[in-house]
Amino acid sequence: MKSRFIRKTFDLGSASLAFLVAFGAQLVFQAIVLLFHLSDAAKTWTIVVGNQIVLFAVCIFFCFMKKVDPLEITGLRRPPKWYYFPLFILIAFACVATFAPLAGAFSHLLGKLGYDYMPTYHIPTENKGLFTLAFLALTLLPFFGEELAVRGVVLSGGRERSPLFAILFSALIFALMHGNMRQLVHQFLLGAVMGYLAYLTGGIYASAVVHFVNNGVALLFEYGFKNGMIDPRAYWYLAGELGAKSTLIGVVVGFFGLTMLLVTLTCLLHRERAQKKDYIPREDEGFLRRITGYLRYLSAFPEEESPTQGEAGEKTRERTFGTVMAIVLAVVLALIVLLSLIPGE
Repeated sequence: MKSRFIRKTFDLGSASLAFLVAFGAQLVFQAIVLLFHLSDAAKTWTIVVGNQIVLFAVCIFFCFMKKVDPLEITGLRRPPKWYYFPLFILIAFACVATFAPLAGAFSHLLGKLGYDYMPTYHIPTENKGLFTLAFLALTLLPFFGEELAVRGVVLSGGRERSPLFAILFSALIFALMHGNMRQLVHQFLLGAVMGYLAYLTGGIYASAVVHFVNNGVALLFEYGFKNGMIDPRAYWYLAGELGAKSTLIGVVVGFFGLTMLLVTLTCLLHRERAQKKDYIPREDEGFLRRITGYLRYLSAFPEEESPTQGEAGEKTRERTFGTVMAIVLAVVLALIVLLSLIPGE
């Protein structure tokens, strides 16, 4: 049976357009939900679950429309070896220890500048049953929605430019899509690490593990605070009562651990790739080009086919359209975030 998919990757324009349509569909869905007279908890639950379903549905629709194999862009046919997964978990905890202090410091800076908006969520976690439901919803659902959209579609589209562009652009979109000014630093840095892992491992397994642990830790702390199980002073990584010194120590220790773990992962991947092909850096290339070449060597994504001479003109038009759509997507999401700067009533 002939497959209906003929491409292994999105171009940047199609990827940006797909995400823009998905984000717009989310806003429409949220507006419709708000028309109904539901309790705060019911509205939040409906939006949380519905947002992931909308992301998944729109991305799959674009996969069929553009004939891009969703199993290729997500790497679900290429699971990492089992011994990588404990390393992914350690990287996730190192991310929490490293980026949360920076996010807390950024949040405090916004407060000093007069930005006092704090989004409120009404997900009930008053008892163990409700907490378990919330935990499963907020840790497992992003695998189908956000990971497919960001580390699948967007990262796939960004690869046509360069690995660094794909990683940083997907991190920017991941940070902006949450629409929360206070989360920008944490989400961007976390998104960069998850993009790096997704690019090198050729799929969303690694980033999904990091995403799961990050959301799970946040929920556990929230549950602990609400039920008096955790002393708020232990929340040092939000630059709280323990002050700047403990925050700085946390950042330094966490960053060292995260760096060592990423280096370990890179070395393991290098050994694995070296069994299949040689890495020969070109002496005449600059520093950034060498990094780009090395990341492509490490990547487990399928090799991209070079365009033929007759396809060169079409490729140029695709690149122009891709640049325009990427800028439009970033600007639209940035405007959504900036709207939170407008003081409420």
